[in-house]
Amino acid sequence: MAKISFTRSKDTAIENIKGYLTVSLALALVAALLRSMAYIFSFDADIGYFNGSFFSKIATYFIIVSCAFALTGFVFISKDATLPRKLTNEGNSIYFASVFAGFIMIADFAYKLYLMIGEEKFSYYKFIFAPAFKSENSYIIRATAVIEIAGVVASILAAVCFFLRSSKQFDSKLCAWLGFFPIIRALTGVAQIYFEMEVQMNHPSKLMLEFALISLMIAFLYELRFFISEDHARPRNFVVLSCVALIIAISAGISEMIGFFVGKTSKGDFCIEAFFCLAMGLYGVARTVSYVKSLEEKVPEQVTEE
Repeated sequence: MAKISFTRSKDTAIENIKGYLTVSLALALVAALLRSMAYIFSFDADIGYFNGSFFSKIATYFIIVSCAFALTGFVFISKDATLPRKLTNEGNSIYFASVFAGFIMIADFAYKLYLMIGEEKFSYYKFIFAPAFKSENSYIIRATAVIEIAGVVASILAAVCFFLRSSKQFDSKLCAWLGFFPIIRALTGVAQIYFEMEVQMNHPSKLMLEFALISLMIAFLYELRFFISEDHARPRNFVVLSCVALIIAISAGISEMIGFFVGKTSKGDFCIEAFFCLAMGLYGVARTVSYVKSLEEKVPEQVTEE
């Protein structure tokens, strides 16, 4: 009688991907620590820039090297690798991460809506959208207002998206449609930071948050492709670009929030975007870990005769 024993495959490629993800997470935390130290010891709040000392230089170089390491995934993860083309919600980590992201989006919606419906702000919107409104920068002023409104709408719909994704029996088609809204929310964040005229265009906070939000947009886009269809899924790109995003988003989110709370930066809107980056970075960690765990499959290891 033949007896078949089953064990989890220890395929070298899978172990490499797991190690790659672990190193990426470690690099993200170290990068966050170094950039936080740079804010505490090397940031000159009077001029709004780092002073070029040890911590500021090492933090910048470390983040660049970390992202370069993450991109090496395109080299050692074969393009033809038979990676799963479906996302699953097995395990508690992705459930809690999705619910957490959903509540963060609700808080983001509530805060932005509160700022918008104040009497002074409402009167401002009525004024700038009036036909009689004329200004040298009227198109920028109106565009900024439209971006703010779009950000509020995107936040609440992104919350619905994340809550739906927390279910093990999620509707892929509905998740695909709603999956555009986390991307739109990140896009409005980039636009609002860019059009913030009170802060220099090359300000460290501006640049870092813009890079973080753009990297999240790209990671969300490749996650979205799984929900559209298996043919659209690009597993290797998803894993690699998610690792790049989590390195930038987590390091930006933690360091920018610390910079704000220690009094080195004063833009509350930037702190909100930093918190968004951190929350979405943590969601990305849970999603990527969940996907990498799904790579392990039980296969027949050996056949013995009795």
